[in-house]
Amino acid sequence: MEKFLRWPNFIIVAMTRKVDVKLFGYYPEASCDECSNYIMCGGQAHRNDDGTVRTLLEAYGDRIQVTLVNVFSGEMKNYPEVADCIKKNGLRVPVVTINGEIKLLGSDATPESIKKAIDEKLKCPLSFLARRA
Repeated sequence: MEKFLRWPNFIIVAMTRKVDVKLFGYYPEASCDECSNYIMCGGQAHRNDDGTVRTLLEAYGDRIQVTLVNVFSGEMKNYPEVADCIKKNGLRVPVVTINGEIKLLGSDATPESIKKAIDEKLKCPLSFLARRA
């Protein structure tokens, strides 16, 4: 996604990437390709979402990528910081990471608080390229 901003004598191209939102919880299955913004949505979790994922995708569309990760799966070996967080704080799910940073866990991870954390990430573009106009 590119945005063009004009300053006198310069055109600034802001390159933004999708905000990566991962929800770690209990998702018994791990295959669904119904929506391009879902990864590993857990099959039935996609269809019977409690509203969190659906709310996020409706609010942000293709500006975010939502991944559901089963904390009881072998995939957790790829997320040692989340495993450490669970060991330290107990199994308070969901654990929410945004762009790889643990932001919220358990009952603090409401759709509103997740949206607030996403909004903070979307405020600042990831990179700028400037060239003379």
